[in-house]
Amino acid sequence: MSSSDILDVLNIQQKPKSHGNSASPPPTASASGASKAPRPQVTGMQRELYNLLGENQPPIVVQPASRFKDKLTNTTKPSPWTNAEFKANDHLNLHHWVKGSKELVGEEAKESSYTKFNVHLRIPSFDKETYESFMANNIPNEELIKKEDSGTSSQEDTDDWEYEEVDYLFQLCRKYDLRWFVIQDRYNYGRSRTLEELKEKFYKVCQRYFVAKSPNDPLLPSLDFPKEKELERKKYLQRLLARSAAEIAEEEALIVESRKFEMAAKKTLNERESLLRLLDSPNSDQSVSQYLTSQGMSQLYGSLLSDKSRKRKHESTVPENPWMKQQQLFALQRQQLQQIQDKKQETQDTNQLKKTKRQKQEMQTAIKRKAETVYAEHLLEKFSADERKSLGVMAHGDKLPPGVYLRSSKISTFKPALQSKVAAMLQELGLSVRPAMPSYDVVQRHEELLKRIVALVDLKKHLDKLEAEKAITK
Repeated sequence: MSSSDILDVLNIQQKPKSHGNSASPPPTASASGASKAPRPQVTGMQRELYNLLGENQPPIVVQPASRFKDKLTNTTKPSPWTNAEFKANDHLNLHHWVKGSKELVGEEAKESSYTKFNVHLRIPSFDKETYESFMANNIPNEELIKKEDSGTSSQEDTDDWEYEEVDYLFQLCRKYDLRWFVIQDRYNYGRSRTLEELKEKFYKVCQRYFVAKSPNDPLLPSLDFPKEKELERKKYLQRLLARSAAEIAEEEALIVESRKFEMAAKKTLNERESLLRLLDSPNSDQSVSQYLTSQGMSQLYGSLLSDKSRKRKHESTVPENPWMKQQQLFALQRQQLQQIQDKKQETQDTNQLKKTKRQKQEMQTAIKRKAETVYAEHLLEKFSADERKSLGVMAHGDKLPPGVYLRSSKISTFKPALQSKVAAMLQELGLSVRPAMPSYDVVQRHEELLKRIVALVDLKKHLDKLEAEKAITK
């Protein structure tokens, strides 16, 4: 460090050196101007710290790393928007913003772009004279014959339906697009009508209208509404939904009993057929002399055995009552839990003095795990296999390792020589050693495939050994 550096640190002005004379020449204007010239301002550094540098300026200008994003420069002009009018329906006009100037959009109200989705059913409309004309016409003979066969009356309905009420019904059908529950809820014409009455009148008027318009239309039979069948169907459904649990159980028991009778009848018929087959063998039209010798008796005995072996096997299992089966399961579970508790008490009494602390803990853990497994199976007994699979519910009997692990890490591995053969076999089949998506079902099927491949490799090994021994003997 030089003296000039120390004087600069202490902020002491340095006297100019004299060259031979006591009076030193005054500094020139250019030198004084250069010394008083302002230094360039450097960003990213405090002013006091920068002044301490003096003449030793850094070779690299320090600048801040984080800067605000520059303002976007957009050269395109913004497009104008217009609050244009459009037709929501025939009676209402609304406004929405549309891209474009007012001259391009225009001043007339245009239809909405969603008008094409506003589709309604085409329901016939008619005046009073037309209604009276086509309702006065008779139904063709084919329709009359059809109604007589079905058991319905073919006479004209002489009820209190007037044209004004029919017109009111058709207006509601147009408004609500044949949503009959809504139509019945909104129907208010001075009297109450059931849903079946409204539907019957609507389809009857439509049928008469289309018969008068086009009698050969193939869609006319679809306009026939069977009111009695609809009422009967609703009554049957109401009775079906109003059943109690006891009635459902009784129906299930009756179904089981009927299946028992059917299986018993099938079994009786099969036994009768087998008995008739034995009685008819040998055939009565043949001579008995061929069965008098020992050879003939042996042939008869062989034919009877072969006939018995050709007898079809029938299912002997009888369906069980579901309620009795449930009670048996409850009794079995209660017995198993009682046995577990008795064994636990016996082991605690007999081996309490002999067992160490660690053995006691292991035994308690095993008993607890077994009890939890029994309890889990008791909870899941009402779930079928498909329901367990869809819900992903499983009861683990074995002890699971602590922590999280991948299911693919539990795939079986073999010795290096056997593993290479298994990998080669999987490669020939076009499969990977590890499944790409190791779900529960995929891993189970993969394990089964590995077991079969190992069995085939073992069989191939024994076959090669036998073929080698056979070649040596030759």
